[in-house]
Amino acid sequence: MNKTSKVEFTVELIRIITAVAIAYAIALITLFAVSDDPVYIIKQFILGPFSSIRRVGSIINLAIPFTFTGLCFCFMYAVNKFNLSGEGIFMFSGCVISLVAIKLGSTFPAPLNIVLLFAVGALTGAVVSLLPAWMDSKFNANIVVSSLMLNSILMFFSIYILKYMMRDTTIGSLGSLPIPTNAKLPSVFGKFRVHAGIFIAILAVVLVAILFYKMIFGYKMRVVGSNPWFAKACGINMTGTIIAAQLIGGALAGVGGTCEILGNYDRFNWVSSTQHGFDGLMVAVLARKNPLLVPVAAFLLAYIRIGADVVNSKGDIPIEFITVIQGIVILMVAAEEFMGRFKKNLIYKAAREELAEKEKAEGKN
Repeated sequence: MNKTSKVEFTVELIRIITAVAIAYAIALITLFAVSDDPVYIIKQFILGPFSSIRRVGSIINLAIPFTFTGLCFCFMYAVNKFNLSGEGIFMFSGCVISLVAIKLGSTFPAPLNIVLLFAVGALTGAVVSLLPAWMDSKFNANIVVSSLMLNSILMFFSIYILKYMMRDTTIGSLGSLPIPTNAKLPSVFGKFRVHAGIFIAILAVVLVAILFYKMIFGYKMRVVGSNPWFAKACGINMTGTIIAAQLIGGALAGVGGTCEILGNYDRFNWVSSTQHGFDGLMVAVLARKNPLLVPVAAFLLAYIRIGADVVNSKGDIPIEFITVIQGIVILMVAAEEFMGRFKKNLIYKAAREELAEKEKAEGKN
């Protein structure tokens, strides 16, 4: 990473933190104005998520699905195709791998079984994301509308599979038969109760970052998304690149759904949309489609969510209050001119210094 890229990365990180800080300041002022015990509520909102080992573990566990869906939407964002099927894929992949795990039972040993289930989850995500991508390419169908409609189809299809193919009739609520123990992700980090999906998430971030910034396909994606006319003039296969990016993004959402079910649930019991897909869209916007910033944005969003839960359980503030904070953060981060001049000045300065160093090195030679 050259000096200019380092400056851009650093400024984007500062933008995220600044936006969150401003949103928090507004939230704290609001809490002070509306709460009967504002000092206690503010303390719980800021420090509550870190007040116990279990809550810290909850933040990490919540950040894991946000990371996968955030990476998913980084690919959609990169090629400028807002395929929103990640929301439905997350739920549907969890349903499919639950069904597969129940049908397989104890046929395979745990490591092989888990690898197989993750492959099924990734394949499910890729296949599902292909439908709106193909319709957009072949029929010029509005990809936002078609993918949103697909989310509804996937949600109700998942409920159908749950009711008629794997329902456990011995329990009072709607849920599947128990997921076999050889399909479960083990817990790590002791009392934190974080599941092993955290290592898969970290690996995914590293691999996606390498693909984005060190491989030819990543360069093609970014060119196609930022300047399609230039990409076409360079001979880049635009259709193939756009569809491939959406397939990879869908596969990541599928892996995220798989991770969530195998790490946090004993049975599949989702009867409504998880909203983790749309949370991933928020994470991708916060991260400015930079996969290296996705874990930071995911952790911040998870921290805010857990803080809202704490405030809701400990005080007199409704859980919907968190929507206000999220909206402020998104508006500020999505605004191109927020800290835009500061960013440009630093990039220009870094570019001049880099050019001067290059000229000095050439002069010595």
